[in-house]
Amino acid sequence: MKESFFLSQRLGFTNAQAAPIGRVGIRKFLTLSLASSPTMPEPALLQGSPRTREELRNIRQMDQPDKAKFAVTERRRAVGLAHLWLEKMHTDEFPLREKMVLFWHNHFVSDIQKVKVSYAMWRQNALFREMAFGNYRELTRRILYDNAMLAYLDNTQNKANKLNENLSRELLELFTLGVGNYTETDIKEGARALAGLNLGDAGGQYYNFWEDKGTKTYLGKTGNWKADDMVDLIFDHPKAGELLMTKFLKFFVTDSPSATLVADYTTAFRKADFEMTPMLEKLVDDSRFTQSQGMKIKDPVTYLLQLLYEFQQEVPPALFTQYYCNEQGMKLLNPPNVKGWDGGRSWLSSQKLLQRVGIVSQLAGGKSLGNPKAGRQMQSMPEEMKTMMDPENEPRTKPALRWDQTLTKNKAIIQELTDRNLFAVSPDLQNDCEQLLKYDFDAKSSTANLSVTRLAEHIMKSPEFQIY
Repeated sequence: MKESFFLSQRLGFTNAQAAPIGRVGIRKFLTLSLASSPTMPEPALLQGSPRTREELRNIRQMDQPDKAKFAVTERRRAVGLAHLWLEKMHTDEFPLREKMVLFWHNHFVSDIQKVKVSYAMWRQNALFREMAFGNYRELTRRILYDNAMLAYLDNTQNKANKLNENLSRELLELFTLGVGNYTETDIKEGARALAGLNLGDAGGQYYNFWEDKGTKTYLGKTGNWKADDMVDLIFDHPKAGELLMTKFLKFFVTDSPSATLVADYTTAFRKADFEMTPMLEKLVDDSRFTQSQGMKIKDPVTYLLQLLYEFQQEVPPALFTQYYCNEQGMKLLNPPNVKGWDGGRSWLSSQKLLQRVGIVSQLAGGKSLGNPKAGRQMQSMPEEMKTMMDPENEPRTKPALRWDQTLTKNKAIIQELTDRNLFAVSPDLQNDCEQLLKYDFDAKSSTANLSVTRLAEHIMKSPEFQIY
């Protein structure tokens, strides 16, 4: 794969940024990405989703049938939010920001199924967008006051006379220091420090009557600590940053980063006072990143967006993308648990691979992904979803594969498609490609585009295409 295509995929989701990276260079492109706007207009679909304590109280006071209707409406809003986010990933000129939003979403995990309020999930997503390239310590501080996080990890139930340790535990175990770098006493004392931190109209706030006002000993320091103090104490710990840099390297470089690589990035991260921008700059300057082709399995979102780009398709209807992401184990705004998605080999079970291959067949065959009956992998979709998606008789469309139509020789076309899409080409795959697009290929033939599309279909179904 040519380096510009590789960098476009790793720092975004598709090959869309390969040309500008080739023109201005990766450092300049990173600078432009860092300067990109963090804003995304609040979607109209959030109208009616509760956003104040009073509105939430009104929901709790509804009778059961109205509560059930509200829950259905919020789930539909969440499907719409996930779809809008997927569209932004697909169309953004500088998608690195959305890539980092996805990174933070899988680190500071919350999910709509537990939170239940789509507006709260939207605000959290907007926070990740705002802080995408910012300071890890400050983002940790702000996430402790995030309504979605407070609801997800049950800090709404954490009161001085009845402690709930969930947020305190995950703050240390999964969000900052990692297992082995704290004690059970730290978790209990942390829960005391977080007691009374509950939902507020503009974000979390402490409520005096639920607070624990006594002194606490946390990570070896004693005082009347609150959330802000906890964050400062955590980031003074010698292990602060290591867990995040391990995840950062897994996300961008390799599914299995070495201890040496993690140590190098952790040292640099601490020297940068936990700022993310210097780490992205280090990343693009590092040959261990630029030469890491073939070390990551594509996640389902990246895989789908790359296919849509190569076939010049828009993001399919919301319920298709929800179904696809759910079947592939990567439902946006709804990770499986507080640990998030495991990634790596978990993306490639035999069933998931069959679903991926089926989508390639649909796109190469000109079938709309909005049609739930267009392919075997859609057969188990619930009838409710089928009726809410595009009509079953959606017409075929002409496949619109991206390829350089100035090329006339079969080997040149094969080279172009593999340079765009594959980290390596085995002799067997090269031979298969030359059998599909033979030496006597006529680029002026009326069937030329179909022939090249069939070649691309074979490439995109290959094991090599699953890795980048």
